[in-house]
Amino acid sequence: MKSTLTLRMSRFSRSEKMFTLGAFALVLAAMSGILIAPQVFAQETAVTPSAQLSHTKSVQPTNTKPVFVPMDSNDYINGGITHSSTRNSADVIVNVPGSYLIVAAGQVGKTSGSTTCNVDIWLRQNGQFVANSNTRNAVNSVNDTVVLVSQAIMPLKANDVINTVMSVSAVGQGCGLINTTPPGEPNIPAIIFSLVRIGS
Repeated sequence: MKSTLTLRMSRFSRSEKMFTLGAFALVLAAMSGILIAPQVFAQETAVTPSAQLSHTKSVQPTNTKPVFVPMDSNDYINGGITHSSTRNSADVIVNVPGSYLIVAAGQVGKTSGSTTCNVDIWLRQNGQFVANSNTRNAVNSVNDTVVLVSQAIMPLKANDVINTVMSVSAVGQGCGLINTTPPGEPNIPAIIFSLVRIGS
């Protein structure tokens, strides 16, 4: 016994049959889309843990011991990373475990004096210096600046604390990380710090 759909279809012309089958296929596709869409939407809205931070004041140490580099501006940050721009502002806390790319780019210079000053920048994880993360620039002239970059790719766990550390070899001449505000241009931060999860 033929189904109702088959009996009805037999009364249609070839073009009418094609149109009806096409419409039926579109309805099925739409229903499938409704079922699949929530999963796709969930995948598209998943956020990669990341942050870009900066510091809008010069950091010029008054001694040659290592000091933490604070960051007073959360230029971009999502729920995968925790950072306060006012309290413990040198601490960057990871909330999601995984492999991360870390980049600390400091604007190195000095504001007085004629003695050559070495500026070093490196990374620290949970109270331990990160091996082979140190970088150095020798500053010779006043107002001569250069970007010094320390970077690493490393596995991090939830609640790991990352810091940027710096030191200077000479004091009394404003040697360190220099913030500059050029007229009519964006601010040049003393440091720009980026952290992004690149894998599990």
